Amino acid sequence: MPSPILLPPPPGRLNNHEMYIVQFPKDQIYYVPPSENALIVERYRNSPKNEKKRRSCCCSIRLMLTIGLILLTIIAVVGITLAVLYFIFNPMGPIFYVNDVLVRTSGKSKTPYYEISLGVKNPNKRLGLDYEDADNDVVLLFEGTEVATGKFPTLEQGHGVSSKVKVELTGTNEHLPKVMDKSMNDRKSNTPVSLSLDMKLGVRFSTAGIEGWLMKSDVVCRFKVNALMNNSEILSQACNINFKPLLKI
Repeated sequence: MPSPILLPPPPGRLNNHEMYIVQFPKDQIYYVPPSENALIVERYRNSPKNEKKRRSCCCSIRLMLTIGLILLTIIAVVGITLAVLYFIFNPMGPIFYVNDVLVRTSGKSKTPYYEISLGVKNPNKRLGLDYEDADNDVVLLFEGTEVATGKFPTLEQGHGVSSKVKVELTGTNEHLPKVMDKSMNDRKSNTPVSLSLDMKLGVRFSTAGIEGWLMKSDVVCRFKVNALMNNSEILSQACNINFKPLLKI
Protein backbone atom coordinates (compact mmCIF):
# COMPACT_ATOMS: atom_id res chain seq x y z
CA MET A 1 0.00 0.00 0.00
CA PRO A 2 1.54 3.32 -1.03
CA SER A 3 2.29 5.88 1.64
CA PRO A 4 0.02 8.97 1.75
CA ILE A 5 1.23 12.16 0.13
CA LEU A 6 1.87 14.96 2.62
CA LEU A 7 0.60 18.35 1.54
CA PRO A 8 2.51 21.52 2.41
CA PRO A 9 1.17 23.50 5.36
CA PRO A 10 -1.14 26.43 4.58
CA PRO A 11 0.42 29.86 4.23
CA GLY A 12 1.37 31.42 7.51
CA ARG A 13 1.33 28.11 9.38
CA LEU A 14 4.53 26.73 10.81
CA ASN A 15 4.63 22.99 11.09
CA ASN A 16 1.78 21.72 13.23
CA HIS A 17 1.58 24.61 15.70
CA GLU A 18 -1.59 26.79 15.78
CA MET A 19 0.20 29.98 14.71
CA TYR A 20 -0.61 32.31 11.79
CA ILE A 21 1.12 35.33 10.37
CA VAL A 22 -1.31 38.12 9.43
CA GLN A 23 -0.06 40.54 6.78
CA PHE A 24 -1.54 44.03 6.07
CA PRO A 25 -0.83 46.22 3.03
CA LYS A 26 1.49 49.06 3.87
CA ASP A 27 -0.90 51.75 2.58
CA GLN A 28 -3.55 50.67 5.11
CA ILE A 29 -1.39 51.35 8.12
CA TYR A 30 -2.27 54.75 9.60
CA TYR A 31 -0.32 56.80 12.03
CA VAL A 32 -2.26 58.62 14.72
CA PRO A 33 -0.40 61.76 15.85
CA PRO A 34 -0.19 62.39 19.54
CA SER A 35 -2.65 64.76 21.22
CA GLU A 36 0.10 67.35 21.74
CA ASN A 37 0.10 68.07 17.98
CA ALA A 38 -3.61 68.95 18.06
CA LEU A 39 -2.92 71.53 20.78
CA ILE A 40 -0.17 73.11 18.66
CA VAL A 41 -2.51 73.43 15.64
CA GLU A 42 -5.25 74.95 17.79
CA ARG A 43 -2.85 77.53 19.22
CA TYR A 44 -1.73 78.48 15.70
CA ARG A 45 -5.32 78.98 14.57
CA ASN A 46 -6.08 81.24 17.50
CA SER A 47 -2.88 83.26 17.19
CA PRO A 48 -3.23 87.13 17.09
CA LYS A 49 -1.92 87.32 13.49
CA ASN A 50 -4.68 85.11 12.15
CA GLU A 51 -7.26 87.02 14.17
CA LYS A 52 -6.05 90.29 12.59
CA LYS A 53 -6.25 88.79 9.09
CA ARG A 54 -9.81 87.63 9.63
CA ARG A 55 -10.82 90.99 11.08
CA SER A 56 -9.24 92.96 8.19
CA CYS A 57 -10.96 90.71 5.64
CA CYS A 58 -14.34 91.23 7.32
CA CYS A 59 -13.77 95.00 7.46
CA SER A 60 -12.94 95.13 3.72
CA ILE A 61 -16.11 93.24 2.80
CA ARG A 62 -18.24 95.49 5.02
CA LEU A 63 -16.65 98.62 3.52
CA MET A 64 -17.33 97.44 -0.05
CA LEU A 65 -20.94 96.60 0.81
CA THR A 66 -21.42 100.01 2.44
CA ILE A 67 -20.02 101.86 -0.60
CA GLY A 68 -22.19 99.78 -2.94
CA LEU A 69 -25.33 100.55 -0.93
CA ILE A 70 -24.50 104.28 -0.91
CA LEU A 71 -24.03 104.34 -4.70
CA LEU A 72 -27.26 102.42 -5.28
CA THR A 73 -29.11 104.84 -2.99
CA ILE A 74 -27.74 107.89 -4.85
CA ILE A 75 -28.67 106.41 -8.25
CA ALA A 76 -32.16 105.54 -7.02
CA VAL A 77 -32.73 109.03 -5.57
CA VAL A 78 -31.53 110.76 -8.75
CA GLY A 79 -33.63 108.47 -10.95
CA ILE A 80 -36.78 109.01 -8.88
CA THR A 81 -36.21 112.78 -8.83
CA LEU A 82 -35.82 112.96 -12.62
CA ALA A 83 -38.87 110.77 -13.13
CA VAL A 84 -40.97 113.02 -10.86
CA LEU A 85 -39.72 116.16 -12.65
CA TYR A 86 -40.45 114.55 -16.02
CA PHE A 87 -44.09 113.95 -15.13
CA ILE A 88 -44.48 117.34 -13.43
CA PHE A 89 -43.07 119.46 -16.27
CA ASN A 90 -44.23 117.15 -19.11
CA PRO A 91 -41.37 118.18 -21.48
CA MET A 92 -42.17 118.72 -25.16
CA GLY A 93 -39.81 118.69 -28.11
CA PRO A 94 -38.99 121.78 -30.18
CA ILE A 95 -40.95 122.75 -33.28
CA PHE A 96 -39.03 123.16 -36.56
CA TYR A 97 -39.89 124.79 -39.88
CA VAL A 98 -37.84 125.70 -42.97
CA ASN A 99 -37.56 129.42 -43.78
CA ASP A 100 -35.12 129.64 -46.65
CA VAL A 101 -32.64 127.65 -48.78
CA LEU A 102 -29.51 129.11 -50.42
CA VAL A 103 -27.17 127.17 -52.72
CA ARG A 104 -23.77 128.28 -54.01
CA THR A 105 -20.73 126.61 -55.58
CA SER A 106 -17.06 127.29 -54.90
CA GLY A 107 -13.72 126.34 -56.45
CA LYS A 108 -12.86 124.43 -59.59
CA SER A 109 -14.61 121.34 -58.31
CA LYS A 110 -17.81 123.40 -57.99
CA THR A 111 -18.63 121.75 -54.70
CA PRO A 112 -22.11 122.91 -53.66
CA TYR A 113 -22.65 124.57 -50.30
CA TYR A 114 -26.10 124.75 -48.78
CA GLU A 115 -27.36 127.24 -46.25
CA ILE A 116 -30.72 126.30 -44.82
CA SER A 117 -32.46 128.76 -42.50
CA LEU A 118 -34.65 127.12 -39.88
CA GLY A 119 -37.13 128.43 -37.37
CA VAL A 120 -37.01 126.68 -33.98
CA LYS A 121 -39.57 127.18 -31.23
CA ASN A 122 -39.44 125.93 -27.64
CA PRO A 123 -43.08 125.16 -26.72
CA ASN A 124 -42.32 124.43 -23.05
CA LYS A 125 -43.63 127.00 -20.57
CA ARG A 126 -41.23 126.19 -17.71
CA LEU A 127 -38.30 124.38 -19.34
CA GLY A 128 -35.36 125.70 -21.34
CA LEU A 129 -33.68 123.76 -24.16
CA ASP A 130 -29.94 123.41 -24.75
CA TYR A 131 -28.75 121.86 -28.03
CA GLU A 132 -25.45 120.05 -27.53
CA ASP A 133 -23.27 120.42 -30.64
CA ALA A 134 -21.30 117.21 -29.94
CA ASP A 135 -24.23 115.04 -31.06
CA ASN A 136 -25.93 117.28 -33.61
CA ASP A 137 -25.37 115.68 -37.04
CA VAL A 138 -27.29 116.95 -40.08
CA VAL A 139 -27.66 115.23 -43.46
CA LEU A 140 -29.32 116.54 -46.64
CA LEU A 141 -30.94 113.85 -48.79
CA PHE A 142 -32.38 113.73 -52.29
CA GLU A 143 -34.60 110.70 -52.91
CA GLY A 144 -32.75 108.83 -50.16
CA THR A 145 -29.27 109.71 -51.49
CA GLU A 146 -26.95 111.71 -49.24
CA VAL A 147 -25.88 114.91 -51.00
CA ALA A 148 -24.51 117.06 -48.14
CA THR A 149 -23.55 116.91 -44.45
CA GLY A 150 -23.15 119.43 -41.66
CA LYS A 151 -23.71 120.26 -37.99
CA PHE A 152 -26.54 121.90 -36.12
CA PRO A 153 -25.20 125.02 -34.35
CA THR A 154 -25.07 125.40 -30.58
CA LEU A 155 -28.28 126.94 -29.29
CA GLU A 156 -29.78 127.78 -25.91
CA GLN A 157 -33.47 128.57 -25.72
CA GLY A 158 -35.50 129.83 -22.81
CA HIS A 159 -39.05 128.64 -22.24
CA GLY A 160 -41.48 129.73 -24.95
CA VAL A 161 -38.71 131.30 -27.09
CA SER A 162 -38.56 131.17 -30.91
CA SER A 163 -35.16 131.33 -32.64
CA LYS A 164 -33.74 131.42 -36.16
CA VAL A 165 -30.70 129.30 -36.98
CA LYS A 166 -28.65 128.70 -40.11
CA VAL A 167 -27.48 125.19 -40.87
CA GLU A 168 -24.47 125.06 -43.21
CA LEU A 169 -23.85 121.89 -45.19
CA THR A 170 -21.07 120.86 -47.57
CA GLY A 171 -21.83 118.75 -50.62
CA THR A 172 -20.36 115.28 -50.92
CA ASN A 173 -17.76 114.43 -53.55
CA GLU A 174 -20.16 112.20 -55.44
CA HIS A 175 -21.88 113.36 -58.61
CA LEU A 176 -25.13 115.21 -58.09
CA PRO A 177 -28.37 113.70 -59.34
CA LYS A 178 -29.35 115.07 -62.75
CA VAL A 179 -32.41 116.86 -61.40
CA MET A 180 -30.35 118.76 -58.82
CA ASP A 181 -27.54 119.54 -61.25
CA LYS A 182 -29.98 120.94 -63.79
CA SER A 183 -31.79 122.99 -61.15
CA MET A 184 -28.48 124.55 -60.03
CA ASN A 185 -27.05 125.36 -63.46
CA ASP A 186 -30.07 125.97 -65.69
CA ARG A 187 -31.76 129.21 -64.72
CA LYS A 188 -34.67 128.45 -67.04
CA SER A 189 -35.42 125.19 -65.28
CA ASN A 190 -38.79 125.20 -63.56
CA THR A 191 -38.65 121.67 -62.18
CA PRO A 192 -39.27 121.64 -58.40
CA VAL A 193 -36.79 119.73 -56.25
CA SER A 194 -37.83 117.75 -53.17
CA LEU A 195 -35.25 117.41 -50.39
CA SER A 196 -35.10 115.94 -46.91
CA LEU A 197 -33.14 117.36 -43.98
CA ASP A 198 -32.39 114.71 -41.34
CA MET A 199 -31.06 115.94 -37.99
CA LYS A 200 -29.99 113.88 -34.99
CA LEU A 201 -29.96 116.30 -32.08
CA GLY A 202 -29.03 116.01 -28.43
CA VAL A 203 -31.43 118.30 -26.53
CA ARG A 204 -31.04 118.85 -22.79
CA PHE A 205 -33.79 120.32 -20.64
CA SER A 206 -32.99 122.90 -17.98
CA THR A 207 -34.95 124.78 -15.35
CA ALA A 208 -33.91 127.47 -12.85
CA GLY A 209 -30.29 127.13 -13.98
CA ILE A 210 -30.26 123.38 -13.27
CA GLU A 211 -29.52 121.03 -16.16
CA GLY A 212 -31.86 118.07 -16.45
CA TRP A 213 -32.07 114.95 -18.55
CA LEU A 214 -30.89 114.57 -22.14
CA MET A 215 -33.25 113.67 -24.97
CA LYS A 216 -32.14 112.20 -28.28
CA SER A 217 -34.20 113.84 -31.02
CA ASP A 218 -34.57 112.60 -34.58
CA VAL A 219 -35.87 115.49 -36.71
CA VAL A 220 -36.88 115.06 -40.36
CA CYS A 221 -37.87 118.10 -42.45
CA ARG A 222 -39.18 117.33 -45.93
CA PHE A 223 -39.50 120.36 -48.19
CA LYS A 224 -39.84 121.29 -51.85
CA VAL A 225 -38.18 124.27 -53.57
CA ASN A 226 -38.81 125.76 -57.00
CA ALA A 227 -35.05 125.79 -57.79
CA LEU A 228 -31.65 125.35 -56.12
CA MET A 229 -30.45 128.93 -56.42
CA ASN A 230 -29.99 132.01 -54.28
CA ASN A 231 -33.59 133.06 -54.74
CA SER A 232 -35.18 129.69 -54.01
CA GLU A 233 -38.75 129.63 -52.79
CA ILE A 234 -40.21 127.09 -50.38
CA LEU A 235 -43.22 125.47 -52.04
CA SER A 236 -44.12 123.02 -49.25
CA GLN A 237 -42.65 121.66 -46.04
CA ALA A 238 -43.33 119.38 -43.07
CA CYS A 239 -41.10 118.66 -40.06
CA ASN A 240 -41.51 115.71 -37.71
CA ILE A 241 -39.63 115.04 -34.48
CA ASN A 242 -39.19 111.86 -32.48
CA PHE A 243 -38.01 112.12 -28.86
CA LYS A 244 -35.97 109.36 -27.19
CA PRO A 245 -35.01 109.81 -23.52
CA LEU A 246 -31.46 108.79 -22.62
CA LEU A 247 -29.97 107.67 -19.28
CA LYS A 248 -27.48 110.51 -19.43
CA ILE A 249 -27.47 113.20 -16.76
